[in-house]
Order: sequence, then C-alpha cells, then structure tokens
Amino acid sequence: MDKFKTLIRDILKVSKITKTSKKKRRILLSVFLSNLIVFFDILIILVFTNIFTSNNNFQNILVEFVMQNLYIFPVIILMRFASIYYEKLNVIKLKLNIEENLRTHFVKEIFDKGNYSVSDAYYFITTISMQVASFYGTLTVFLSTALQILAYTGYLIYSDLNTVGVFLIGLLILAYPTYFLTQKGRQYAHLTYEYGQDISKETEKILDNLFLIKIINLVSSEVDNFKKSLHSYYDSEYNNRRFGTLNAILPNFSTMILLSTLLVFFNFVRVLTLDFVGVMLRLFQTLGVFNDNLHLISAYHVYLENLYLMESNKSISYSENFELGHELKPNEAVVLSEVSFKYFNSSDYIFEDLNLTLPKGKHVIVTGVNGSGKSTLLGLIAGVFYAEKGIVKVSSRKLGYVGVSPMILNSTLRENLLYGIQETINDTELERMLSLFKLFNENERQLDRRISNKSLSMGQMQKIAFIRALLSKVEVLILDESTSNLDEESKQLIFKILEDERLTIINSTHNKDDFKNMDLHIELVVTDDGKRKLEVN
Repeated sequence: MDKFKTLIRDILKVSKITKTSKKKRRILLSVFLSNLIVFFDILIILVFTNIFTSNNNFQNILVEFVMQNLYIFPVIILMRFASIYYEKLNVIKLKLNIEENLRTHFVKEIFDKGNYSVSDAYYFITTISMQVASFYGTLTVFLSTALQILAYTGYLIYSDLNTVGVFLIGLLILAYPTYFLTQKGRQYAHLTYEYGQDISKETEKILDNLFLIKIINLVSSEVDNFKKSLHSYYDSEYNNRRFGTLNAILPNFSTMILLSTLLVFFNFVRVLTLDFVGVMLRLFQTLGVFNDNLHLISAYHVYLENLYLMESNKSISYSENFELGHELKPNEAVVLSEVSFKYFNSSDYIFEDLNLTLPKGKHVIVTGVNGSGKSTLLGLIAGVFYAEKGIVKVSSRKLGYVGVSPMILNSTLRENLLYGIQETINDTELERMLSLFKLFNENERQLDRRISNKSLSMGQMQKIAFIRALLSKVEVLILDESTSNLDEESKQLIFKILEDERLTIINSTHNKDDFKNMDLHIELVVTDDGKRKLEVN
C-alpha cells in the first residue's frame, strides 16, 4: 500500500511538467479502444464457435445478425486490427509528447537553476526523459488491460458461473509469483539507474579528455573502465528484463497447466463450451500483458521517483545569490562571499564558505588538478551555477566566455562572428577584427563564405570566439583552456589585444605560456579531507 501511495504521489507531483493533464483524452481514447478490442474479440470468438459447431441456437442478436450476413465478418476482423493499430499509435504519441515536454523542461531547468553537472544534465535530458515517458505509456496500457481483464472475466462469469471459480483460483495462485518477480525486477531497475549514471560520467570524462587520454596512451585502460560500466549496466538490465519476461509468460503457462491438469485428471474442461475456452485463453493472454506492464511500471517508477526528488528539491531558487552589475569597490571586479556550492543529487560540496576577490582590469590565472573545481568556479562567476549559500557579485553586466571548444554554426563567417550580438556591426569593423586577429589570409576573408567546425582548425574556432567577445564589448572575460589550440605567436597576439582593451580576464589554464601575461595566480588545492582551498600568489 505504501508503494502505491508513493506511486500516486510521484505521478501527481510531476504531472505539471509532463503535462499529462492535457493528455487525458489520449488516455481515455486508449481505454476506449482497448475495450472495443475486447468487444470484437468476443464477437469473433462467438461467430467462429457457431461456424465450427454448426450451432443455430445463437442466443445473441448480434451474433445472429453476423451469421446471417457473413460478408461483414471480414469487416469486423479488420475493425479489430484497426482498433489495435490506433490504440498503439495513440500510446506512442502520448509517450513522444511527454518526452518532448520533459526534455524542454530539463533544458530550461539547466539554464535556470544552475546546479547540474554535465553528466547529470545529459542523463536527465536523455535517459530520465525517455524512461518517464515510457512510464506513462506503460501506465496507459496497464489501465487499459486491467479493464480488458474485467470485461473478459465478466463475460466468463455471465457464460458459466459454475466453472469460472476454478480459474479465479488460478488467478489467486498467480498473485505471489507476480509480486515476487515484480519486486526482483524493481531491485535490478534501481541498479540499472545507478549504472546508467556511471556510464554518463564515464562518457563525459572520456569526451572531455579525449586528446589527453590518447596522447598519454591510456586508451586501453579507459576503454576497459567503460566496458566494466557498460557490463554492469547491461547485466542489471538483462536481469530486470528476465524477471519481466517470466512475469509476462507466467499467466499463459499457468493456464495451460491448469487446463491440462483438469482435462487429464478430472475430465473437467470437456463440459466447457468452445467460446468459453476461447475467451478464457484471451483473458490469460491479456493477463500476461497486464503482468508485463505491471513489471515495467515498477521498473520505470525508479526514474519517476528521481524526477519527483528533483522537483521537490528545486523549490528554493538560488538565483538571488548571484548579482550581475553590482557596485563594488573601484578596484574590484568579482567578489565571492561565504560561497558554498554542490551539484544537484550530490551530498558533497565542491566549495564551502569560499571567499575570493578578483581585481578589476587584471589577468587572473586559475589553476588546479582535475576535479579541483576550476570549471565550477568559472561557472559561479559567470552565473551558470548558483551558490547554495553566500553570494557572488560581479561588477559588470558585460560578461564574455571563450572555451576550449567554441560554438561554430554551420553558416556564414559573418553570422558566426555576430552570434549572440544584439548591436548592429558593419562589415568594415568585422574585417578589421579579422585582420587584427590574423584569422585568415586577405584573400580568404569573405564574410559570406560558409564555415563549420569541420572546415576550421581548433585555433581558428578559438579566434572567432575571442572576436565575438570583443565585438560584444565585454568587460569581464572568462577563459577556460581557451588558448590550448593556439600557437605561441597567436597567444601573444591575442593577449596583447586583450591587454589593450583593459579587460578583467579570469583564465583557467594548464598552459604555462599563459603565465607570462598574468597579474595574479590562484591555485585550487584539494586537501586530504576532500575540501578545496585557495592559494593566491
């Protein structure tokens, strides 16, 4: 009962973001079509029974009508399959609509809340969205099959009240195996969820460090680690589906065992009519579908629970802990006061009670080992992440960012240079910036030429990102390994241009050449107890 209450709680909690309330018509349509299928099933079974037994005592006006007009029988069969077809399409449409709503919701959440790691963000946008959508599709089928079972059972009771009790006993016998298999499947569903998150994190690590892994010859090791994560995931998924398959075939197996036992030892089923047996078999077939969907609901509920937790924990917004364009002291560009931050779904704080002041108009180098929190620190300064406690203040509203892999549109050079810029900038200024940064040769600088991330080198992409920032008139420029693909001449050229602009530069880098241009060095250090501290040089 507690699990049922939890399920209802989770459904009600997430109904707003899934917008299932607007999908009531689709759910009702599936229920209607499913019961229409039952009607056609029973009608077809009755007609076949009368055909094969040459029974002229129809006892049913509709059956009598069909028997006297057999040319409409193929139409009835066609209508049955049409009902099945549209019922399945309706469920597919429902799932896709919910998945679309969820993916849109998560993307908005990632931008608005600012406490998702890359791996968590990817996992929610893809896996959680798909699995929760599948939950609602499965729930719809489950409700439909439950009503089908009631309809079939009702017909059996109406047909032969004396014998149906035996088969109701069979249903009771199925109860415990169904419960046991569902619980085992749920256990493995939890494991599948956890291993799925591990895979996302492993994938993120590999993609973020692709070059490094290959250069230092750790490809084999990383592939082995990834294979282990995959093996654990698919092993748990296999076991989950194994128990689900047993749950699905159990009713049919039990039916056949029950019928054969009664036939051999009690001569019982010989008194049953053909239509009774036919409907009974359809009942137990539907029970198999019912059990299968019950198992899936239990498995998918794991993902629904996590969505519920996310929605419950986001009630407090931390956006007020970030102030852009705040009036600081004349020589201050960024101030972090008592800042504490952790990612969603994590109990470990990246920063606790962090205090930091960055000077205006200076080049600040940020270093630290992998996992020390460099990108997180940049994200807090940029307002991509929000502090859970404390406050981040930035003097200017004009922030810029250049990363290791700048965004390049599959479009013209002009549109790439002006990406995200609201002001009107003439071609003369664009050409001047191209020349200043030595992006292309004179004969290659056609603003209308189409470019893409495949037609440019990484260094050219980074130069385009720097030009965008300057065209945006930024005053605080955040760099994240932004010079890693530039030659020494290009680096010095860019830093000379930035120096002339008198920008505040916050530069996270491993490149020792960048130190030539720094005014301040901040190193993030991870202590033995896992805490982060700052060392300012």
